[in-house]
Amino acid sequence: MLTPDPDAGAAPRGLPGPEREAASGGFGLFLLEGWMAAFPGLVAGTTLRPADFGLRSPDTAWAVGERFEALGRALGFPTIAVARQVHGVEVLVLGHAGLPGFHLCGEGDGLAGDRADVLMTVTVADCVPVFLLDPRARAAALVHAGWRGAAEGILGKGIEALSGLTGSSAADFLLHLGPAICGDCYEVGPEVLARFGLAARGPGPLDLRDRLAAEGVDRGVPREAISRSSSCTACDPMRLHSHRASKGAAGRMIAFIGYRAGSV
Repeated sequence: MLTPDPDAGAAPRGLPGPEREAASGGFGLFLLEGWMAAFPGLVAGTTLRPADFGLRSPDTAWAVGERFEALGRALGFPTIAVARQVHGVEVLVLGHAGLPGFHLCGEGDGLAGDRADVLMTVTVADCVPVFLLDPRARAAALVHAGWRGAAEGILGKGIEALSGLTGSSAADFLLHLGPAICGDCYEVGPEVLARFGLAARGPGPLDLRDRLAAEGVDRGVPREAISRSSSCTACDPMRLHSHRASKGAAGRMIAFIGYRAGSV
């Protein structure tokens, strides 16, 4: 059961827009409460520290899988899915067959699906979790956008995957850009800036959420249908994992989205 943070008011701890801090099954969460209130049965958000969904010593694959399954149970989902992320642009479309439990779906940096009771996830620790929702079709896509994936067009791949699944267009979608490293904290070299059409003689700031929001509009998502978190993974180390701020020692958060079965 999802329990609101007792300290959270209308804008808990400075969180703007649709995100609200909550807890479920021992996990701290940022929930997209605006979406969840508007669309019954939808569950979407991002986990908070101290939960860590990264696979590294001394963790084992079994232990991480159990952690995923525990989150699924806490959110009311028998099946939880994730792909092996490679900072690419492949978005996997989930089929309708499957068993309860934790499913590693193959290599890719995004998932799309319309099957109820499957919680789709990506892992993040500075990269942008991009949530795409087709409310009419009760379908969604979720992608992991680092600078490489963003530069190579993973947002477009997510839109194409969701459109192909539902027959809808980008004009029917909602888009949310979740917690990620902000432009002030994310300095990159001129070769990276050039990939986004930004001229620079030396290192400079890159705000991936700004770039992705602009691309969403270019690809047909209505401007008013795009929201974004202002939470920065590097600025908020007490609640969020940041690969850059921790110099590589950080764990991983999960971004998640799915519809519970039987909801109207």
